[in-house]
Amino acid sequence: ILIRCCFPMSGLEQRCLQFHEAALGTGKSKGDEKEMLTLRKFLHKNQQQRFTDKATSRLFDTIQVYATKKEDSNFRESQEGLLEDALKMPFTVFTTKQKKTMMKRLEELRGGTSASNAQSQSQSQEETLSVIDIDKDKLVLMNDETGDTYEGVSLPPTEIGKAIQRAFEETDSVVQVRVRIDADSTVALVDILDE
Repeated sequence: ILIRCCFPMSGLEQRCLQFHEAALGTGKSKGDEKEMLTLRKFLHKNQQQRFTDKATSRLFDTIQVYATKKEDSNFRESQEGLLEDALKMPFTVFTTKQKKTMMKRLEELRGGTSASNAQSQSQSQEETLSVIDIDKDKLVLMNDETGDTYEGVSLPPTEIGKAIQRAFEETDSVVQVRVRIDADSTVALVDILDE
């Protein structure tokens, strides 16, 4: 005998389902732009909540639906705002893989401006970037203003490298680093900020 146990959906999960259905056009919708604005407010208000895997998946799918719709330039601003807000969510809401996908969508919306195109205009410049992930001895860095990401940046075995690793693992705040970016998009760590 198979007994099915059904648990009621949580309020967060139910709301994520409503957003998902509205994006797909199978549920009630106030129009895409209003739905995106409501979703942005929802993300901001609930960024410290623990979402179920199903709710996270629905949120991610909803954002992807809106990000791939083709409309006018005003709609594109709403799409960019939604993606930017989603990228600011903690990793307890969206995974690194999901954030990378959203970064690609944001780059596509902005006309495909890549880090290499932006940096080729100058010989070398210093920038402040945020550490968004550390995988073994490699950093994933992001420019908060442009959304450009730099992957595979080596975490040096120096005091700076250890300080970055320690700050990333031990604090909830964003770890920012000062880097030098050469014309060929080579990124070199200079220092950690506000350790």
